[in-house]
Amino acid sequence: MPVTKLRMRPWLENQINSNQIPGLKWINKDEMVFQIPWKHAAKQGWDIEKDACLFQSWAIHTGKYKIGAGKPNPTKWKGNFCCAIHSLPDIEEVKDKSIDSGSSAVRVYRMLPPLTKLPKKDTSPQGAEDSSPIPLAAARSQHHSLSHST
Repeated sequence: MPVTKLRMRPWLENQINSNQIPGLKWINKDEMVFQIPWKHAAKQGWDIEKDACLFQSWAIHTGKYKIGAGKPNPTKWKGNFCCAIHSLPDIEEVKDKSIDSGSSAVRVYRMLPPLTKLPKKDTSPQGAEDSSPIPLAAARSQHHSLSHST
């Protein structure tokens, strides 16, 4: 049976609740505010095992890194994690609580109530009047005639 990959928010909640990653913790669980250690790799005393373990865990979870299969790249892991968390509509950074530099650098985030999915907007060329799909052959024919008409 294949292993189901969790989406980032539930995965992150599991990581926070596990207390396995140093510095990753709830600041106020009732308000869903948490901190992530965000120490810069160029700082003295930076340790891949301690300071990049959350980012490595996310890279492993998403299949971007396999232990023993390639050189560890904590800069890439952190960048991928940063892009992923900032793309989430229900997690926001609390910038005035984050500490950007030093040995105790952290980013503070708040989990918002989960969003309900809205129905997708009709972006078809026919508009809202006719939202029926165009058969693939007709779409190709339409695209071909449009691209060669100028």
